[in-house]
Amino acid sequence: MSYTVSRLAEVLADSVSWISVSTAARGPDWVSCEELIAEQQAGGDPTLAWRSAAAADYARDYAIEPPVQVAAMFTLMWYVQVPSLVAGVTTAVTGVSPEVSPAALAFKRHPTAHYPAEVALLSDQVVPLEVAAAQLKEHATTFLDGYEPGVKLGSLQRFGAVDDEVRAAIRLPEEAPHAEDAAAAFGVSLEDKLRTSCCYFYVLPGVAACSTCPRFR
Repeated sequence: MSYTVSRLAEVLADSVSWISVSTAARGPDWVSCEELIAEQQAGGDPTLAWRSAAAADYARDYAIEPPVQVAAMFTLMWYVQVPSLVAGVTTAVTGVSPEVSPAALAFKRHPTAHYPAEVALLSDQVVPLEVAAAQLKEHATTFLDGYEPGVKLGSLQRFGAVDDEVRAAIRLPEEAPHAEDAAAAFGVSLEDKLRTSCCYFYVLPGVAACSTCPRFR
């Protein structure tokens, strides 16, 4: 069966309840992945407002000055979730993916919860599994190499988040006939029960570590 990007957008939207998918980024508040990464590479900090909004919510909700790493890590995970969801879900279901290079993706954040709630697929190219895996790796690496959120995040945290997000994406569809092939191409194991990276949310008052926290290894 051959797939178009429009059909893959439907596959993605059907599998992920919290995200809407389009094939164009029209209107305000869209974030171009390509432009965000270019700003980082030019020495800017394009995720500062994003991290600050999340940190302000944590400060209000928990009545403390939240440790910097909490918003830093959530913002990292939210960003890499965009190409990971697109590639992981669609390859698990169909064996192919829309392009997930920075130029091919844009997103809009949820207005109050801050995670990406809308994704735009900007390229009309459908790529095979191996190409999607290579694009995801390059996209994530380029972003992570330039991500400087004001706190040290080790390479296991940074790159482990990509593995965690793509593994979770592959598991999302109810029917995923290509899941094992996708996991192999992305270099993750679907048998892993614990995450590789940690969101640090447990450091906030009264919050217990989640059941998949790597601290339980």
